[in-house]
Amino acid sequence: MKKKLINFYISVKHRFRIVKLTFKKPIYNSKVFCIGFNKTGTTSLGKSLEMLGYKNSSFNRVVWRKYYANNDINKILDYTAKFDSVDDLPWLKEDMIPILDKAFPNSKFIYLTREEEPWKKSMYNWRYKTFNEYPDLEKSLKEYKHHKKFVLNYFKNRPEEDFISLNIRDEKGFQKLAKFLDKETKIEKFPHFNRTFNK
Repeated sequence: MKKKLINFYISVKHRFRIVKLTFKKPIYNSKVFCIGFNKTGTTSLGKSLEMLGYKNSSFNRVVWRKYYANNDINKILDYTAKFDSVDDLPWLKEDMIPILDKAFPNSKFIYLTREEEPWKKSMYNWRYKTFNEYPDLEKSLKEYKHHKKFVLNYFKNRPEEDFISLNIRDEKGFQKLAKFLDKETKIEKFPHFNRTFNK
């Protein structure tokens, strides 16, 4: 019960921040946000953004374990403002996406898809390698699907210049990314970084 009350309190605080941002004059420039779930290729997408000239930030322990864990949204926003693009946690979180959308108007959002079986295998290997534990794949898959449903529903009525869904395995994926960002490139496929062993 205590945990539910804490989660409810945090949820209310996030919604209040969104309302404040809606009526507040924007102070941040637009960004590019990779909001794909873990193990869908966020590292490869981040490196791809760097290849296209963006100053990118990926997972940051302080931002995740200190700012986000303590609900210090202003510090997350100030950190984000230092970069052209970001990927991974905490920016992919469902409670962060609406806040980022309001705080950084005219930004572009990139969602990453991946087939379920390869995703489950990658998640399993990553959790075991990183934390020396066997993950509950059904629970993880449920979280993955919940996140996907939220993202696609949130952006369902947005114009194609605001939101795109990509697959890192797409043979033309890098070109699609470049086109979405109005960049020119001769590269077609995404580079692959952060391979998990036996992926």
